[in-house]
Amino acid sequence: MNEYIFVKSIIDDWDPIGLLDLGCPEDEYDPEIRDIVALLPHVKSVDELALSIRQVFMKWFEEFLSIEKCQPVALKIWEAAKKT
Repeated sequence: MNEYIFVKSIIDDWDPIGLLDLGCPEDEYDPEIRDIVALLPHVKSVDELALSIRQVFMKWFEEFLSIEKCQPVALKIWEAAKKT
């Protein structure tokens, strides 16, 4: 559950699709966050995590996010995960 909390904080702060800024519910990204948390034990690098994050958002929103946009978020999640 701890991983869910820090991933949610990072993803919600990022708001990659801009939905929270539009006033969508706080749980708008919860399915994507759960998918990202499930990936954490399996990814082996920040780059792999960035690719995985991009794939998650493509799956759920059919929204193309560049690796450059996903990389800083992946790094934040990676560093937070290493602290747990």
